Amino acid sequence: MIINKFKNSLITLNLFLFLSLWIEKVYSMAIKERKGIKKTKNYSFIKEYDYEILIVLLIALGVFLLVEDLEIKHYMYLGLRWFLFSIGDIIKIIRDNVILLFQKEIFELSDLVGISLILLALHLAAKRWRDREIQRYPDIKECPDCGGKLQRIQRTPKQKIISFLYVAQLKNYTCKNCTFTGIKMLKKT
Repeated sequence: MIINKFKNSLITLNLFLFLSLWIEKVYSMAIKERKGIKKTKNYSFIKEYDYEILIVLLIALGVFLLVEDLEIKHYMYLGLRWFLFSIGDIIKIIRDNVILLFQKEIFELSDLVGISLILLALHLAAKRWRDREIQRYPDIKECPDCGGKLQRIQRTPKQKIISFLYVAQLKNYTCKNCTFTGIKMLKKT
């Protein structure tokens, strides 16, 4: 009986999570990417030659394994066994705690569904708030006061925190001709 309630609550929770992710994906597909000429980037040595470095390391590892006598099967078996038993122990701990919660009748199925609905509503509200904040700071290309050219300046610590919390690109601008300063917020893709 308790396990059936738990399964039903998990199915309901999965359905709500699937719907929220589907809504988010459909919404994000409506936003088009900006087209234009892409700037060429200068990559570091490691980024430029990562494929060749990988080949050299694989050849060196192969030669080392041919020359050296190691019991790789035994060590791989022990590591895989430890990993699988650890996952099993974690699943047992989670199972025991969930069963303990249902045996004490702290939560009922309706409580879990209610909590999941509240969490879904809070997620959607936070997403809407983020989208409204991004719309509030449009893509500025010139100074709205004098029409002059804008220059990027360094973001303040407060703006860096806002950019992190909203998962958005925040760019800080100042006008070269007047005292205007403004920000532009873009969604991270």
